[in-house]
Amino acid sequence: MKLLKIKEKYFSLIEADDFDYPKFNQFAIVHHSNSIEGSTLTKEETYLLLEEHLTPKNKPLEHTLMAVDHLAALKFVVTLAEEKTPLTIEIIKELSALVMKTTGSEISSMAGNFDSSKGDFRKVTVRAGTTTFMDYKKVPERVSELVDYINKTIAKSEDFIEINNLAFDVHFQLVSIHPFADGNGRISRLLMNYIQQYHKLPLSVVYKEDKQDYFNALQETRKKEDIIIFRKFMFTQTEKFLTEQIEELTKKQTSKKTGKGFSFLF
Repeated sequence: MKLLKIKEKYFSLIEADDFDYPKFNQFAIVHHSNSIEGSTLTKEETYLLLEEHLTPKNKPLEHTLMAVDHLAALKFVVTLAEEKTPLTIEIIKELSALVMKTTGSEISSMAGNFDSSKGDFRKVTVRAGTTTFMDYKKVPERVSELVDYINKTIAKSEDFIEINNLAFDVHFQLVSIHPFADGNGRISRLLMNYIQQYHKLPLSVVYKEDKQDYFNALQETRKKEDIIIFRKFMFTQTEKFLTEQIEELTKKQTSKKTGKGFSFLF
């Protein structure tokens, strides 16, 4: 399988390199994930913000706050995975609170008040595009079922394809439950990364330029009730990411051997 060969080449290049690629990969995840949700920060602005703490000029403050909070949430997920911490509803809520820490707010509804900055489950009906998500009353039970499924399945998943299938399925399931008033896409993608980091696999990126294809894959998967559609899309994203990384690694290591300079920005 082509993707497996690409994966092996990626790992062999990473092992031969002393650059801190995981950090810059995290920056890439933050940039693309937030861009899908409307952030206008460029790759360079995201890098300078997260690495040098330089706030971009002439950009909405909200977009800066989104990036800072997302990186904190991603680091939280990576630590959980590295320590093999089982998931709980409380952890999912804490993850949501980190993502929405400075951009969330208290929301009033007929069912009562809730606070998106504190990771509260929604108490309202939510829509995205043409999709209306499940009744908020069903959310706690559905999230609990998903958490139990992950905890029972994650250690049993062994090979590259099986692990990523689980990660992509969980991504799809959580974003389809849509448990929160905001941040569901980012949280679902972070939960996908948790499963990948648990097995020390490359963390998947959904590219901002493929945003419409991403939404189409989600819609088609729901419409046809066929998870293979979403898996195929996500594997194309994985292949795209690994191929780009191989090109950068090869360029860097070639430049190092020839004594030429090289500047790497995810």
